[in-house]
Amino acid sequence: MRVHTGEKPFSCKICEMKFSQKVHLQRHSLIHSGEKRWACSKCPNKFTLKSGLNRHMKIVHSKQRPFMCELCGKAFATKFNKDSHLTSHLNEKHHKCLKCGKRFRQQHNLRYHLKAHDGIKDFKCSKCDREFVSRSALKVHYLRKHADSSERRFQCIFCAKTGAEIKAHLMSHVREKAFFCTFCNNSYATNFELKTHIRRVHS
Repeated sequence: MRVHTGEKPFSCKICEMKFSQKVHLQRHSLIHSGEKRWACSKCPNKFTLKSGLNRHMKIVHSKQRPFMCELCGKAFATKFNKDSHLTSHLNEKHHKCLKCGKRFRQQHNLRYHLKAHDGIKDFKCSKCDREFVSRSALKVHYLRKHADSSERRFQCIFCAKTGAEIKAHLMSHVREKAFFCTFCNNSYATNFELKTHIRRVHS
């Protein structure tokens, strides 16, 4: 019945994430324990939950990407990841940081933001001394600062352009303007364009 009503009475005391079943909260609590019992057989990564290992194997080590975003063409290993990605095309920020008030579109972005508040940077660059709160931030840094042309595997499905910022470039093809200015009626295809507009026009 809670699936139908959306009721989630079980709340994590650490991150306030809510669950419809107590067993799901108990499984989630393992994440905060720091214990990682499930090791990947193909790389050094370890995971708190077996489901995390299974997801890692499917996303990182499987080459299959059957779920494609209808808006930008980016492909994903799971439907959940594709659906989560679709929210990035919307200008809705439901997840609020209780420490500074900043809002985020996705829950995992809020988690990385909270790590930054606490000074936690788990991902270190192998080429320099820079450290990052997320693997994706490290990946972008590596591609921008250290990768050679053969490592820049991200290629536009509409043209020959490659690079780390391929998502923003794809949006220029799609012409979807999902980022709305809060000061005027203008809208933009990328968050970067929106921020540039606000800085130049409304600063």
